[in-house]
Amino acid sequence: MATKKAKTAIKGGVAEKPTCPDCGAEIRVVRYTGFGPKGLFWVCDKTCGYMLRTR
Repeated sequence: MATKKAKTAIKGGVAEKPTCPDCGAEIRVVRYTGFGPKGLFWVCDKTCGYMLRTR
């Protein structure tokens, strides 16, 4: 049998990483559960304190 390549590797380009508007560092999605805020948030990798709810 012939081997197949993944279609996602062919289709997608390089996605631009979102940056923090306060300090310019990369931000990532974090899921908070338990006490306090719950849900999905964009959080800065540095300690500038930037946090934005995704939905």
